[in-house]
Amino acid sequence: MVSLEKLFTESKGQPIELDGKILQMVDRVPVRDGQEIRIVFESASPERRQGISLTVRGELEVNGHTIRKEVVLWVDTAPTEVILQVRTKQHEVLVKNVWDRGDGVMDSWHAQAAMIVETCGAVRRYRCNDGRNNLDFEDIVFTLECLD
Repeated sequence: MVSLEKLFTESKGQPIELDGKILQMVDRVPVRDGQEIRIVFESASPERRQGISLTVRGELEVNGHTIRKEVVLWVDTAPTEVILQVRTKQHEVLVKNVWDRGDGVMDSWHAQAAMIVETCGAVRRYRCNDGRNNLDFEDIVFTLECLD
């Protein structure tokens, strides 16, 4: 089986193509300072705890709480739909999938981890594979929508 980790290392973290699909380690979403984004979780594998990380150079506000730099939303503890406000002068949010193998440690960006990002207007749909070898891209599926 092909090693995604090796391919991403060779590409220096840039998107790669495999079997006609563009795979990414991270997605850079353009945003305006003060813009709201909506996350909707569609599905997640029950075999491992699944989540997403949103990182900004600035702050994210969710549910009245201001969080600097990074927020992690776990499918098992977050609502199905989450609205966040982004405060950043860098005009981007970095999005990646994360998982916990059951040891309480958040993993990302290694082994067979990758995302397929489908864009339709202001909505991005993410189909993600965690570090397992199955390459089904169904370990966590969610959308991110930039709101006006």
